[in-house]
Formats: sequence, structure tokens, C-alpha cells
Amino acid sequence: MTDPGTEPIADLPKQIFRVRAPADLIEAVPYLLGFHPRQSLVVVGLDDKRVVVTARSDLSAIDTDPSALPATVRAVAHGGATSVVGVIYEDDDVRHGSDSLPRRAMVAELRELAEKVGADLVDALLVSSGRWWSYVCADERCCPAKGRPLAGKASLAAATATYAGLVALPDRADLAAQLASDDDEARWAMLPELDAAEDRAVQAVLYGHGARHERSLKRAIFAAAREVDSTLFLAPGAGRISDPDVARYATGLAETAIRDAVWLAIDQGRLNGRPLWRDLARRVPPPYDAPPLFLFGWAEWRSGNGPLAGMAAERALASDPTYTAADLLLGALTHGLDPRRTPRLRMPKSA
Repeated sequence: MTDPGTEPIADLPKQIFRVRAPADLIEAVPYLLGFHPRQSLVVVGLDDKRVVVTARSDLSAIDTDPSALPATVRAVAHGGATSVVGVIYEDDDVRHGSDSLPRRAMVAELRELAEKVGADLVDALLVSSGRWWSYVCADERCCPAKGRPLAGKASLAAATATYAGLVALPDRADLAAQLASDDDEARWAMLPELDAAEDRAVQAVLYGHGARHERSLKRAIFAAAREVDSTLFLAPGAGRISDPDVARYATGLAETAIRDAVWLAIDQGRLNGRPLWRDLARRVPPPYDAPPLFLFGWAEWRSGNGPLAGMAAERALASDPTYTAADLLLGALTHGLDPRRTPRLRMPKSA
């Protein structure tokens, strides 16, 4: 599986990760992605030696899909990169010299594609078995044939990222686990509560209270998001939302007007709510989980966490293939849109 397009980097990592040498970049990549890549090609886009965008693809996807690598390079260039570095993560033990490193054809294609989009391939690196090699440098003094060891937790990049509060999980599965849902039985057991919440909304409309019900629900969702932001991780069980409230908020977010009000507030920085959106998505069955998954993904994208944003959008579409907002988010990722430069959403003017 290929991660959806580019994976934009948050403002803070862009400020703290300035590339001075290949080792700096290699040590920074897991913190840029949020996990340690395996069997992957990571294309890092630079501008004035600063990381501006990064994209990861499975090596198997590039091997089987001729369009995968060109699409990745175009997206990185679209994200503002003027030069690129390719980092290949190969699980197989590499013991041969730098003149016979594997996947040289992939590196040659990467160089050609970079030139086509007006970017320079500054370097191409191989990481394997705790060591790294350069496909470009043949100077034995800095790039010995046996490779150079990774610095790991002792690296400056690791120390800087840790100080900034960034983490690098062991692998992509650990990152995806952040969106793992409750067991299916518990999720489907929410149906009576969801039906009851929808019945209350219908009754409000029938009795002429639809607008008042909508306003009340918007206020409740905003208040819950802000409360959970401040309490969810203070103590075990703190901020846990009751099942009736989960049903109430999930059915409310299924209404486009309410979802859009929350979406606008998230995009404009007036609301975060990621713990709430994640909790709702974990606890309700499809298709009710699609809106909170999308809102969680949008908030992650705006904060610079492209990988987790993409995972959330993909899960939303798996739950509801017609959910166009999630398609929009995937499009932003696929085309390498910089969340810092993409204009904020605005409420359309009344006719």
C-alpha cells in the first residue's frame, strides 16, 4: 500500500530540521513520518536546505505500479521542493560495497523524474541493517564501502525532535493503531442509542424546533470538544464521553450543516477536538464514523501530520465511499498541498 501522495511536515519540524549532511536527514525521517519506515522509498523535498515536504511509498508498490514513483515526485515538487533526496529503506541485509548497491534503477528513475519537474536530486541513500550508504558519493573518506552506522537515539535530530515533542513509532502499524476502533460488537451495540438520537432530531423538526435543536447540538459538540481537549489525557478514564452523548454527537456530525460548522472552526484554528473526533470514530459503526474520521484527519493535516491524516481519510472512505469531504482531504495530500499555504476555509456569503 502506498501512503496517499505527499506527507506535509508541520511548521515546527520545518523550523527545527535543517539538513546539513545525509546523516541529519536519515535520522530525521522517522520523526517527519511519525514512524520508522520499512521496505520503503521516502522522497524528501528541500528548499534552501530545509525540509518542506516528504512522501513515502512501499517499495512493492513502486515495483508493481509504473505510475507510483512519477506521481510521488510530481507531488513533492508541487509541495514547494526545489531539490530532493531519496532514501531507500531495505530490510534485506546489505553487505556489498557502494558500487553494487541494490535498486540503482530506481535511483536512476528518481533522478530523471526530478529533473523533469525542475528539481535536483541532491543525494540518494540506502538504509539497511543499521547502516547507510550513498548512491551518489564514492569518496571512501566520508562514504565507505561498508556504509556508516546510524546514530539512532544519540543523533542530534533525535534529540531535537524529542525536545520538540515529536515521536517516531516503531512502524506504520503503530501509527495506524491510533485510529483503531473498539471491537465490532461494542460499536454495533451503539445502534439503539444512534437510532434514539436520530428519532429526537426528527421529532424536533416535526414539532417546528429543528433550528433550535441544531443550534443546541452545535453548542454541545463545541463544548465537548473543548472539554475533552483539556481533560482526556489527565487521568485514566478522564473525559470519557457517555454512550448517549457519543450517539448524539455522531448523528449530529452526520448532518452537513453541523459538520461544516465544526470543520470551519477546526480549519480556522478556533477548535481542535482531535481527541473527541477520534473517540467518536472508535465507538460508532459505519457509516457514522466517517464524519469524525474526516474531522480528525483534517485537523491532523492542518497540524502537519500527513500520514495520520491520510489514514483517517482512507478509513472514512472505507466506511462511506461517497463521503466527498474525505476525498477532498486525500486530494490535498495527493497533490502535496502545503497546509501552511493552503487558504483557510471561509463561510460562503449569503445570497
